[in-house]
Amino acid sequence: MAGKQPRQLQSTKHFLRNFLHINDSREFLVFLLFLLVAFFFWYLTTMTNEYEMKFTPTLKLKNVPQELIVIEPLPEKIEVTLKDQGDKLIEYKARGMFKELVIDYRQYANPSGRVAIYGNELNRLITDRLASSTQVTKLSLDTLQCYTASARGVKVPVKVNGRIEASGQYRVNRIGVSPDSVMVYAASSFLDSLKAVYTPRVNFADLTDSVSQVLALSGGRRGVKYVPSEVVVSVAVSPYVTKTVEVPITGYLFPYGMSLKTFPSKAKVSFRISLEDYNKVSEKDFALQVNYTQIQNNLSGKIAPKLESAPSSVTNISIEPEEVDYLIEVNPLYYAP
Repeated sequence: MAGKQPRQLQSTKHFLRNFLHINDSREFLVFLLFLLVAFFFWYLTTMTNEYEMKFTPTLKLKNVPQELIVIEPLPEKIEVTLKDQGDKLIEYKARGMFKELVIDYRQYANPSGRVAIYGNELNRLITDRLASSTQVTKLSLDTLQCYTASARGVKVPVKVNGRIEASGQYRVNRIGVSPDSVMVYAASSFLDSLKAVYTPRVNFADLTDSVSQVLALSGGRRGVKYVPSEVVVSVAVSPYVTKTVEVPITGYLFPYGMSLKTFPSKAKVSFRISLEDYNKVSEKDFALQVNYTQIQNNLSGKIAPKLESAPSSVTNISIEPEEVDYLIEVNPLYYAP
């Protein structure tokens, strides 16, 4: 192997010596030399001219306090167009000098948790990293902003905002929100006064059937994060039906030893109620009474029982008969001569 290397080297030298003695080869070398000189002068001329070049540095936020979380981050990147001599721009590219733009949270944050950097300040922040000869000619964004919030958060109930009404022959039995409460992350000043979260306004009118809808929570305010960010609002609707129960008629505020007896002893109470609540209401939920003061000056022998209590779920209540005959019974033990 060692003997072959000198022979190969001698062969190479012999080839080059012969090549340089050929006229065509000399002319090619002269041409190559002039080409290199021309390229050198072209490079000097070109690279001293001014050009524009686009860069897309990654945006990074630093020095965020541990008690805060970023709920709306900075844009991932920004497109910056720089103007300078060609060699300077190529140097930026080759050395990777403008791959990242770091934003100091402590320098730009305000009490609401918002970080905002506007036009002139953003331009200054970029040019501080560049040579004095480099100009920023264009930015894809004129403002950089992000939002932070207290990491503790608060849990508050969710309430439905809007109009919910059933059609005339139907009743809204139940309005539900799932989940019924959410965690809210925002600036402490906002959380301290927060009592509830309201859904976007809904408009459920003339309902004839149960409905549900997924709603995104926003509250119209930036810098607030809801977990979860969506809730389901459900409305249970059922048709009205008519129901009749027989309710005893009782006396009220009668003196000791006196009692009321009516004919009939019960009255029919008819009402409208939703089909869903039909079996939840009975005669025990109603009270028909005759007050003693009603009969003190009554000479007709008839009296109209008054409905003193009824469930809130019923409507269109009617009583039959509207008037009843009555007698007042006296216990002789209380009124012995």
